[in-house]
Amino acid sequence: MDGSSTHTQGTSRERLTAGWPPVQAENWFVHLETLGEMLLQAEPRVVLMPTDQQMEVCMAVKASMQAAPDEILHGEVLKDSPYPVWASTPVYHNGQRCGAMVLLAPEGRPAPNDTERGLIRQLAKVAGDLAAGEAAERRVAERDDMLDMIEEMSGVGWWRVNKADNSSVWSKRVFEIHGLDPEQGPVAVAEGFDYYDASELNQVTRGIERGLKTGEGYSLRMHLTRPDKERRIVVSRSAAVKNAAGEYIGMFGVFRDITDEEALLNKLRRNEARYRLLAENVSDVITRVKMDGSSKYISPAIKSMLGWTLEEMSGQSTDYVYREDRPAVLAAIQKAVKTGKPTRLEHRAVHRDGRVIWVECTFKAVRDDAGQLDDVVVVIRDASQRKALEREVIEAKERAESAVQAKSEFLANMSHELRTPLTSVIGFSGLLQQSTSLPENERVYVDRIATASEVLLGVINDILDYSKLEAGELEFEVEPFDVRRMFGKAADLVESQCEERGLGLSFEVDPAVPQKLAGAASRLRQVTLNLLGNAVKFTPEGRVGLRIGGSPTPDGWNLRVEVSDTGIGIAPEKRDMIFRRFQQADSSTTRVYGGTGLGLAISRHLVERQGGRIGVDSEQGRGSVFWFEIPMPVVAVGHEDAQQEAVSSALVGRVLVADDAAPNRELMGAILSQFGVEVVTVADGAEAVEAVKRNTYDLVLMDMHMPVMDGLSATQAIRAWETERGLRTPVLALTANVLVEQVEKCLQAGMDGHLAKPVQVPELAEALGQWLG
Repeated sequence: MDGSSTHTQGTSRERLTAGWPPVQAENWFVHLETLGEMLLQAEPRVVLMPTDQQMEVCMAVKASMQAAPDEILHGEVLKDSPYPVWASTPVYHNGQRCGAMVLLAPEGRPAPNDTERGLIRQLAKVAGDLAAGEAAERRVAERDDMLDMIEEMSGVGWWRVNKADNSSVWSKRVFEIHGLDPEQGPVAVAEGFDYYDASELNQVTRGIERGLKTGEGYSLRMHLTRPDKERRIVVSRSAAVKNAAGEYIGMFGVFRDITDEEALLNKLRRNEARYRLLAENVSDVITRVKMDGSSKYISPAIKSMLGWTLEEMSGQSTDYVYREDRPAVLAAIQKAVKTGKPTRLEHRAVHRDGRVIWVECTFKAVRDDAGQLDDVVVVIRDASQRKALEREVIEAKERAESAVQAKSEFLANMSHELRTPLTSVIGFSGLLQQSTSLPENERVYVDRIATASEVLLGVINDILDYSKLEAGELEFEVEPFDVRRMFGKAADLVESQCEERGLGLSFEVDPAVPQKLAGAASRLRQVTLNLLGNAVKFTPEGRVGLRIGGSPTPDGWNLRVEVSDTGIGIAPEKRDMIFRRFQQADSSTTRVYGGTGLGLAISRHLVERQGGRIGVDSEQGRGSVFWFEIPMPVVAVGHEDAQQEAVSSALVGRVLVADDAAPNRELMGAILSQFGVEVVTVADGAEAVEAVKRNTYDLVLMDMHMPVMDGLSATQAIRAWETERGLRTPVLALTANVLVEQVEKCLQAGMDGHLAKPVQVPELAEALGQWLG
C-alpha cells in the first residue's frame, strides 16, 4: 500500500472487509495483521477451523483449507471470492492444519513475488504459533467454564485451605451461599468461622485441624447466618490434600446449601401426615401392594367395604379378589408397572360375609429415587351401586330398542297391510277414470274413491317418512337433475286436481336458473308436491302457482322454490306452529280438509337435512306463499341430455309380473298393457323362477310376500341360475315393503331397483323407460 493510502487504513479495512463473518479468537491476531500491513501493504485475516458459513462467505478460506503446506494461492483459484483477495495460504502447527490466512488488497495487484511469498509463509508460521497459544488458553477457559457450569447446575460449591499460610479459597457458589460478593477476594479461614453458630464452631475447627494432621475428612451439617441476617442450613464434606512427598498440605471440600431441601422435606412430612389422615377417612380404600401381591398398608375404609380390618386380613391382597377376576387384576398391575401410567379396572371382590361386590380399581406404579419399582398404589372404590344403575340403564335401553323394533315391525306390517288393498283401489279407480264410457254419476263416485285412496296413501307415506326421519334412516341420494323438467312434472301431477276444483295453475322458472343442478331430486319433488297439495287443498277458488328461482353463490346456486295460492291464509301467530308435527293452523282444519299434520313437519326436516331453510309468507283470508331455499352445485350440461330427449316414448318388451294377489296381477296386466308391452303373470316366487328358466323376459316385477317361495328367495334363485349361463334379467321389487332396511334387502338379494305399492303410474313409466326404452 503506498503512502497516499496508509493514512486511510481504517477506512480501507472497513471497505475491504465489509461483511466479513465473525472470526474465532480474533484478538490474538491483531498484532499479526498490523505487521502484515506494514511488511506487505496487505491485510492478513486469520480464520481458525473455519465453519461452513465462513467458507461459503469467503471461497479463499475454503480453497486454502484444501491447499498443501506452504502453498500460496493467487489469481484464478480465488476469483469467486466476494472480497478483494490478493493471496491466501493454509495455517499449520506441529504438522496439523488449523486454519487459513487470507490477504486482502485492492484489485489489480500483481501476484506475490518471491520476497512477498517468503514473508507470507513467515506470517503463516507465526499465525500457527499464535493459534497454539490461543488453543491452550481456550482449553483453560473451557475447563473453568465447565467447572462453573457444573457448580451452577449442581448448586455445590468448593473450598480449599492451605496449611502453609492458613489461607483459604472459595468458589463463586460458596460466596453466594454466604451472601457475599465473589469480587471481594479471598477470605481468611478465621474470618469464615464467624458465620457459623457458636455451638457448631468447635466441630468445624476440630475437623480442619484433625484433617491437616491425620488426613481424616469430615462431613458436617451446620447453620450459618449471612450478613443480611438470613439463616441457611449447609452441608460441608472435606478430604485432606497431599503433596508429591505424601505430606498433608491442605484440605479440600464441597459446600452445599440444603435449606430449601430441608423445607421441602418438612413439607413432605406434613403432607404425608395429612394424606394419611385423608386416606384413613375417605370412603375409597387406599392400599400399597408389592409385586408379590402382599400389602403392608390398607386404609380403614376396607372394613366398611369388605368387612375386614387390616389386622384380620391375610396380607395377600388377591385373596379378596373374586377367583375368576384374579388374572385380570394381576395383568392390570403389570400394565401399570410396564407403562408407568395409571391403569383402571372393574372387577369383583369377595365380602367377609360371602357376598360378591363390584369395585373399581386404579393402579399406579410408584418408583423410588433411583427409578426402581417400589410398589403399586391402588385406589379401590365400591362400584356396586353404579353397576346396579348400569344394569338398569342397559335393561331400559334394551326395552327401548325392543319398543323401537316393535314400532318398526308394526309400521312395516301396517304399511304392507294397507298398501296391498290400496294398490287395487287406486289402480282400478285410475283405470276407471280413464274410461270414456263411464256414466257421469258413476264417474263422480270413482273420482271420490280415487281421491280418498290417494289421501289415505298420503297419510301412510307421511307416517312412514316421519318415522324414518326420527330414526335418521331417510336417504338423500344426490344426483344431477333437470330443474325445469323435474319441477314441471311436479306441476303436471297436480294439474288434474286443480281442474277438478276449478283452480288455475301457473308454472314459472326464472331464466337465470341453471338448467341442471345436483341434489336429492326425489326429496325436492316430495317437498314440492306436499306444498302444492296443501295449496290445492286449502284454496277454495282462485289459483295456485309454482315459481322456481334463486341466486348464484360462490359454490353454485341457491335454489328457491315458491308455492303460492289464493286460499284461506294463515294467522301470524300460527305460522311457526304449522311446521311442527301433528300441528295445523286450526283444530277445525283437520275436520274440514283432512290430513295428519305431518306433511309440513316432514318438509321442514327434508329441507333442513339438505342445508336449507323453509318458511311461509301469508295473510289470513288472502292466501299464502310457502317457500324453501337449498344451496346446490351447478352441473354442466352435456350431450347426454340431448340423447335423453331423443329416446322414443314407445316401449317394447316382455314383462313378467309375480304377485300372489289376483287383483294385483289383473291390475298390473291392465296398466302395463297400456304401455304396449307383453305381460305374463305368475302367483308365487317358484313359478317366477320356472318362468324365467323357460322363457326370456326383458323385465321382472317381483312381489316380496308370496307363498311357496318369497320374492327375495326367488330373485336369488334366478341370479344363481343366470350366473351359470352368463345371463342377467332386470328384476325390480314391486312391493308394499317400503322401509329402508326392506329396500336394502331387495338390493342385497340381487334386485336392480324398487317400486312401492300402491304403484304410481309415473314412477312405473319411468322404470319401464329405463329398462325397456
